[in-house]
Amino acid sequence: MDVKKSNGVLTLTLNDPPTRNAMGAEMAAELSSELERFDADPDLRVLLLTGRDPAFCSGANVRRMADANLARPDGDVLDHDPWAELDDAWSGDTQDSSEEMDAVRHLPLQLHRLRKPSIAAVNGPAVGLGMGLALGCDIRLASEEATFSEGFVKMGLIPADGSCWQLPRLIGLGNTLMLQYTGDAITADEAFRMGLVSRVTLHDDLVGDATDLARRLAGGSTYSMSLIKRLVQRSLDVDLAESMRLAGPAQAIARRTDDHSEGARAFMEKRPPQFKGR
Repeated sequence: MDVKKSNGVLTLTLNDPPTRNAMGAEMAAELSSELERFDADPDLRVLLLTGRDPAFCSGANVRRMADANLARPDGDVLDHDPWAELDDAWSGDTQDSSEEMDAVRHLPLQLHRLRKPSIAAVNGPAVGLGMGLALGCDIRLASEEATFSEGFVKMGLIPADGSCWQLPRLIGLGNTLMLQYTGDAITADEAFRMGLVSRVTLHDDLVGDATDLARRLAGGSTYSMSLIKRLVQRSLDVDLAESMRLAGPAQAIARRTDDHSEGARAFMEKRPPQFKGR
């Protein structure tokens, strides 16, 4: 993984071209550590996540999963009713997952929980977990060469990376189930039409445009952006009245920040504010 820090922006580039930037245990651990450092470093204010061309991320390391499955003994007999099988699993204490795969599939959740703005610059195919990583970021920009695929079903799997929560909120239930039932890839333009990405750019302009946006955000009031992010996330699951109740304490906190004082002074003095993110 390539790591670059500049003007308050941390740029992380997934870099494993032979696997099209597939996410294995080693890369997952590296990405997780970088995200922890990013969240804790006050000098780093915005995250930009992208991939080394020609892919953003081809998903989890399928070869390693396949090797593990070939070693699994035959003989599992499942209930003919998938929902009954699932209800039994949910009511029990067993977990059919490995620590390695849990570490990989929880990366979108770690991105979602960042207390600072994050941008995914999707430069090529984002497949399975790769799409989940993009969904975990606050904003998605895509090059004209980007594609998006919830490819889990093509391996007889389900999206366990949080996209069952993210996608319906972004593109609606019907579009979500269409993508997840078929595993078909959609183009950047189709993703834009659905509301999955905010902007589509020429491929050669993607990283530059994403960097410009990241620097713009990094120069803004990132403390209030953090409050906005938390309030928006909480508001997804409550009604308007409750969202407005939650907004009251958030605004009271924002009023106590240096950034608010600076913003008010800059407005009165008719000059651009110099925010510090505190």
